[in-house]
Amino acid sequence: MPPSRPTARCCRAVQQQIRAPLDNIWITDGVLASAFERYFHVSWLTRRKSSSVPGPLENRRRLGKRKMTDLHMNTQPTLPPWAIDFPVDLSQWTWQPPTKRSSDETRDLRSERSQSVASWGLRWWTNSTVPKQVETDRAGIENPSQISFHDQLAKARAAVAASTSNAIGPVYYNFIGGLQNDLNMGLLDPADVDMAVSTFPPSLIDTGVAGEMVDAAIEMFLSAVVNGIASSGVLGPSGFDASLWNLVLNRISQLPASDATTLLFQTTLDTMPPQYVNDAHEGIIAAVQTLAVSHSTERGRAAEIGAALRHLSPIGHGALLEEIESAVYQGLVAFEEETRQKLRFLWLQTLAHMPLVDTDYLLDACVRSAYFDREASSLIGRDLSRLLIQQWASRGYLHGLTSIEAAWDHDSSDHAEWSLALLSIHICDLVPAGNRDKNHVGLLMSLFKSLRRLGREDELMASVRSYYEATETLPILPFKHLAMASCDHGTALEIFFLLDSNAAKLDAYLESIWDWTAWTHYVQAMIEDESVMPRDVWMVIDGSVGRGFKGPMGQSLLTRRTKLMEDMAVWFSQARHLTDAMAHRNVCLCVGWLCGNGISLSNKVLVAIMSVVTRELKRGEFGRTRRLAWFLNLVERYQGTEERRIVAQVLQRWRTANNELYLKAQQQAKQRALE
Repeated sequence: MPPSRPTARCCRAVQQQIRAPLDNIWITDGVLASAFERYFHVSWLTRRKSSSVPGPLENRRRLGKRKMTDLHMNTQPTLPPWAIDFPVDLSQWTWQPPTKRSSDETRDLRSERSQSVASWGLRWWTNSTVPKQVETDRAGIENPSQISFHDQLAKARAAVAASTSNAIGPVYYNFIGGLQNDLNMGLLDPADVDMAVSTFPPSLIDTGVAGEMVDAAIEMFLSAVVNGIASSGVLGPSGFDASLWNLVLNRISQLPASDATTLLFQTTLDTMPPQYVNDAHEGIIAAVQTLAVSHSTERGRAAEIGAALRHLSPIGHGALLEEIESAVYQGLVAFEEETRQKLRFLWLQTLAHMPLVDTDYLLDACVRSAYFDREASSLIGRDLSRLLIQQWASRGYLHGLTSIEAAWDHDSSDHAEWSLALLSIHICDLVPAGNRDKNHVGLLMSLFKSLRRLGREDELMASVRSYYEATETLPILPFKHLAMASCDHGTALEIFFLLDSNAAKLDAYLESIWDWTAWTHYVQAMIEDESVMPRDVWMVIDGSVGRGFKGPMGQSLLTRRTKLMEDMAVWFSQARHLTDAMAHRNVCLCVGWLCGNGISLSNKVLVAIMSVVTRELKRGEFGRTRRLAWFLNLVERYQGTEERRIVAQVLQRWRTANNELYLKAQQQAKQRALE
């Protein structure tokens, strides 16, 4: 088979390498083939006179092959002649200052799209062949961006008016997309936006379309306005006045409460500059009232509203929060009592989800709402526990451990009366071990603070007792932390004795988990409390001699215990509600522990002993000889013989003086009897 002609091979190579766009005008295959035939036509004479090296006399056939090789290596197609930019003669150019572009030109520039040269040529040819009037009509139809903003609003309203009960026409969706895009590009004047937000939603209501369709259309319109302004890099949120944001919030308040409305409210507050909060307070109050006061009380509604109001604080926006609360409670008048209670609790949950609202403000709001003044104690304990968990989570006290609420909710769902007891257990169980010593006490103290502020402290102990009675295994550590966080020795003693009375159910020995070191800051209050018996004090202190001081920390514990016993001797000697015998007995126990552990009695302890043994002398009585002798023996042992002699002389003079006064009083009594 004879070899094919070079022109055929070149055409195939060009066709394989060059793929022109379909809308571009290109050279036909026939023209290209004839051109290469002329290019590669070489006579024998010319080939003999041609050179085989590159240069002016290079063989034309060889030159063609070399250029085809270059074309094969360069994959970029050559532009047609009419698309090549020729250099412009700028020798006669003079500079002129720029002029301000009109709004119409801006829209024209924005509406232009990058198109190919062939499409441009085709459009030029079409426009040159149709009449001018048709051109004007087609421009008005094909370029909607050139329509005035008022006309766009009118067409959008007409689209809503023509919509069915199930769907809105596509023209309205196109309008929403264009509106958001125009706001993003900064093409709309703030005054036009203000006018649209003010007049467009009422005009949709006047169309007479079904309420759901109108509400959806208004919600889409407001979302487009807010999102377009939020994403704009030309005219951002600060480029609009506070009146616009107040108007947008008022329009949101006119929509029915739903997830979409709540999300729109949150997006609006996030987009609005913080300095406009006080100026837009009317819209914020109206929107919160609409969202918080509705028949629908979904579980996540309070969290969504609280997230939207997360930048408000009682310090910076106290007056605004008070007005919102008043508006919410005013909106509850139209509901029944049961619904009112649910909506009150929803508002309290909203405050709990606001991270800048502290516990004091939340508890004051609980008191103002009178929600926890009811008699259903089990439900109140459950609601209060949920409220505290939500506030702790919003303020970051739980370090993102949302499993606490889930575990507590699961365990207390069947036993609402255990809610407070289970809350204290889960606080200690689910907080990580590395943070347990730092956070759990603060959370438990917040629990006690809330109960005392609401006057519901007794319900905690009722919940604990109910849990003790119904549970087969009792943990010690959570209730120990609960007792220590109460900062009240009465509550701590009650919890301790509840555990002690249920020793068979405990998961460990009570003394091994809850030893005397946890009671050191309660001892003085227990001794001074008339309702606490001294035996209860000694029971929690465990005054056995020589117990618990043999480990590596024994010396440190012995020092702490020594100081505690010395202080207890002083406190028992100063307890005026104790009888002389009881005070003397307890001081003796302290002294016996000190002496049994080989610790010398300090001056503080000796003064406490003297205060106890001289109680009768201070009342003018003769005194107890054995007690005084015991005291003198201790003085001699720790202070020396000379000190004993001096103290004995003082005590003897004191007893003699009391005896003389006693005899004198008897004589005076006899004389009065004879008279």
